[in-house]
Amino acid sequence: MKRRILHVLTIAVVAIPGTAVAAAPASASDAPGFVCNLTQNTWLRTAPHGQVLRTLTAGRGFRWHGQGWSEDNDTWIYGHGAEDPSIDGWVPAGNTTC
Repeated sequence: MKRRILHVLTIAVVAIPGTAVAAAPASASDAPGFVCNLTQNTWLRTAPHGQVLRTLTAGRGFRWHGQGWSEDNDTWIYGHGAEDPSIDGWVPAGNTTC
């Protein structure tokens, strides 16, 4: 019986902090631009077709600073993802709701 209680308490200690993090409210950066959502996991790049800075997660926000680039029906937009507002880069416009 003591072992079962200890097991339940251990699970509770692990589960409770996880729910507290999930309940934390989201907030957008105060940088200028339009807030969109990412429709799929997307690489944030240094330039259109450039080096990858980080991976942005589908369903998270992306703040578009209003700059774009298009060539051969390939449109890119400049901004930052919710994961790290301090890193700006380029993502394909087709991967966002912008």
